[in-house]
Amino acid sequence: MGTMDFKVNRETFTASRTVLDTSVEQSVERDFVLPDYCPDIFRILNCRIIPRITSQSINGGKASFEISVLIRALYQSEGSGKVNSLEQKLSYTKSVDISGECQNPMMSIIPHVDYINCRVVNQRRLDVRGAVSARIKITADKNQQIITDAFGANIQLKKSLMTYPAKRLTSSKRITVIEELELGGSKPPVGAVIRSDCAVFAQDKKIIAGKLITKGEAEISMLYSCAGGENGDALETMKFSIPFSQIIDIDGIDESFDAYVDISAAGCEIIPKGENPVSLECELVMLVNCTAIKFQTCEVVTDAYSTCYECESEKTDCRIDGVPHRISEDHSVRAELRYDEEEISCVYDAWCETAGVSARFDPDSGKYTVCGNVNFCVIGRNAAGYPIYLEKECPFEHEVSGVFSSDSAIDAKATVQSCSYRISGANAVEVSAELETGGCISEQSSGDLLCGLKVLTDKPKEKEKTFALKLCYCADNEDIWEIAKKYSTSIKAIMEENDLSDDNDQNCGMLLIPLTN
Repeated sequence: MGTMDFKVNRETFTASRTVLDTSVEQSVERDFVLPDYCPDIFRILNCRIIPRITSQSINGGKASFEISVLIRALYQSEGSGKVNSLEQKLSYTKSVDISGECQNPMMSIIPHVDYINCRVVNQRRLDVRGAVSARIKITADKNQQIITDAFGANIQLKKSLMTYPAKRLTSSKRITVIEELELGGSKPPVGAVIRSDCAVFAQDKKIIAGKLITKGEAEISMLYSCAGGENGDALETMKFSIPFSQIIDIDGIDESFDAYVDISAAGCEIIPKGENPVSLECELVMLVNCTAIKFQTCEVVTDAYSTCYECESEKTDCRIDGVPHRISEDHSVRAELRYDEEEISCVYDAWCETAGVSARFDPDSGKYTVCGNVNFCVIGRNAAGYPIYLEKECPFEHEVSGVFSSDSAIDAKATVQSCSYRISGANAVEVSAELETGGCISEQSSGDLLCGLKVLTDKPKEKEKTFALKLCYCADNEDIWEIAKKYSTSIKAIMEENDLSDDNDQNCGMLLIPLTN
């Protein structure tokens, strides 16, 4: 038999591999000198650093991103019940080198605060020192050819059904939405914005040729001081919803792809318009990361041999991502924040945020547990009429429904859906957070797949001439494939000779082995 009689069919799948997983640290230093219109500093209520990723790109062998750091200090002046706010925004550009080939890369950056120190130098000056880190993970495509079938040369194939990503497309876009907002009729006009925050929720997506349409809603929360009058020292809250719809260009995408969209807020600035304003302008910046994957299912070859010739095979040990499915489950976290110096008169606002979200897997139970921390914040007033600020960090754990294999992977998420509070005593506030926990879970196929196969027709196997059958004792759970391979026969011949209906019937005892070569 010539080599032209042997034929191999191959398919190409796209595996995702991590090309970079590192952290980059950035020191934050700022010397605040109060403007003339700000009152003197008597007591710092709170000072925070809020980092956000405002842009990211990959060019050649370098990944670059811009991190915006908002420093916000809330303080009280002597003898006043008013909350004053100082804000300063700093921007840093960072870059890291990527080694090796990086085909169709996707970058994920999660910033977090390492530490912050705030020192009052004098009544007009504030010194802030801190550091933020950015966890950078870059994945890229690795195209791999695997054997799906072979013909001729009495080749025997062991196959497995596999769903694999045949093609992966990625795209990123920065979106800026400018919206005019109006206060409710019962709300006093805005004196100054004390804090603002934004949560973005993707609600719907649609694929048309070459484009992905995504829709969602941004929920804006604002805490502000009232303008003049008898409410001059009071704080008010206001919430707004801003719907958005965007078209993302992705060359090659069509309805055969599954699309996954991640939207994060890169900035939210609210600017009062005019004196004693009830109208506001909101500038919202969002980063949209899209991944589109086309999955296919086929039989792949995991092992092969010829009953007539020696063979050379090449295997690849790979992990292949299966079809991800999104899990979204509710989880409640409660905390009691105490203020023992004096009785709490009122609470202006309470909010919270998650940090350090990760997941751990228990191989014994097959369960994932999403864990992290919730940082609760409360701002209010004591019985003497002075502002108070309370903060407490609480850990949380949520066991995800379902049982998974050790070959699964999860992109853990935990986002705050709502936050509520109640004064639970003269010196305590109970705050409740409703979280959406879970993430994308995908089962991964792992193991050795054949990527190369060659039949050595110049090395025929020695034929047995003295007898046509051998007697073999098959132990419990012994693989019939390995028995057939050992004696250079076929599974079909063993099944027919022993009247077996299933090649997985492995409690066989004595087997007759026909020597087909």
